[in-house]
Amino acid sequence: MTSNVANLKIPSTRKPVTRRQTRFMLLIYGGLALLLSLVVIVQTSSAYRTAYNLFQGIAVVNSTKVNAAEEALQRLANTSQATADYTALTSDTPLYEQAQNDIFRNFQRYRDQMFILQSNLQSDDEKSAFTVADTYTYSRFWRHVGNLMAQRSDLTAARQEYLFADSQLRTRIIPALQRLEALNFDAMVAAGQRAGTEISQQVYLLAVFGIILAIGLTVLSFWLRGKVRRFLTPGIDAALVLGWVLVLIMVFNLLALPTQLTLMTNDAYFSISGVSRVLVEANQANRAESSAIIDSDRKADWYKQFDDAAQSVELRICGQPDCMQQPFTVGGSNQVNSQVVLSAQSISSANAAAIDNINPLLARLTYGDEVAALEKARQAFVDFLAVDATLRQKIDGGDTKSAVELNTGTAAGSSEEAFDRFVTAINDVRVVNQQTFDNIWNTQKEVLPRNQVLYGVAGYLILMGLVVVGVIHRFREL
Repeated sequence: MTSNVANLKIPSTRKPVTRRQTRFMLLIYGGLALLLSLVVIVQTSSAYRTAYNLFQGIAVVNSTKVNAAEEALQRLANTSQATADYTALTSDTPLYEQAQNDIFRNFQRYRDQMFILQSNLQSDDEKSAFTVADTYTYSRFWRHVGNLMAQRSDLTAARQEYLFADSQLRTRIIPALQRLEALNFDAMVAAGQRAGTEISQQVYLLAVFGIILAIGLTVLSFWLRGKVRRFLTPGIDAALVLGWVLVLIMVFNLLALPTQLTLMTNDAYFSISGVSRVLVEANQANRAESSAIIDSDRKADWYKQFDDAAQSVELRICGQPDCMQQPFTVGGSNQVNSQVVLSAQSISSANAAAIDNINPLLARLTYGDEVAALEKARQAFVDFLAVDATLRQKIDGGDTKSAVELNTGTAAGSSEEAFDRFVTAINDVRVVNQQTFDNIWNTQKEVLPRNQVLYGVAGYLILMGLVVVGVIHRFREL
């Protein structure tokens, strides 16, 4: 009898101990879940903040430097072209005063871009290229332009000063600015590649902590079911579902970011930079045309410079000599001519080397409006070449007055009108790609901070609340 009573008392002494142990384990598991949730919140904030800073670095810092270098090239070329017009025109021509104003207006804008570049220089190579461009701009180019204006009444002296200024531009300043632009662009591409790697590392850490938390909550849920004899444990079950949903959303969201960076740098900005380099060559052709009028004794040399620059424009746009003679679209539509694209992609190694091994614009078509803009540019450039052929006839025939009118006039059929149409159309290609670049950044600028707060902070705070509620309710039942 005594033995039976003792046997009955054994479970009653062990049951409170078992309950205490179960409750203790529940508190431990719940505390670990809360601690891991805090770790995930910290890692989520780190991942999104890193991604935001990387996008900002490319979209704001790197692009500012590249844009400044490209704009400086364009403004200095415009300054030189205005100087050529000022030299060739007579003072009784309406465009004479406009050319003089354009010299100062464009040079001031050039200076503004150089100030931006100077404040953002980083590597020694960048500083060296900037120093060359800046030094020769003021000590040589601008000094000769000033002398030209002072001696404008002496046409021979003025022409000589223009040729000195143009020589410094072609041999010193433009190569240095192109070097600076290339360094900044390469830095942007490299930053994009590094950014993809850094984001992937952050995503890996976030996935590890987030998945461990989700698995832990899953294990806790099943463990509790066995203890409380319930099919569902609402608070913990809701937390585990939320844990899986949050980590999967954030991982897939962040894994898409390197692709967006590629669109910004390798797709959009390659074309943006390509347009800038096309304009550099086109401006050199335009100045060579004006120089042939000013320095007709050396017209053969200027004709060759024009032809070399024009061929470079063709290679940079469509990859083959004389490729601008073939339409880029089919039947006047906006549908791309696949043959010219294949031809551009099949550029020879020699021609590729001549354009710094940069893919022609037609070989990198990414967005629908690009080909329509390139076709307009092609038509304008063909007109520009045709006007140049007529202008050469006038120079060769000694009809300088008619040559100047054809070169500087703004009416349809003039060289300036055709060139302006080309610049407008080729800039439209830049605008299409710049809009894509800006749209990606503007989207990420809003989405990344919002997702950080929505998923990384609010989501996991709710999860922590569910864990606390679930633990309290189950603690009472145990």
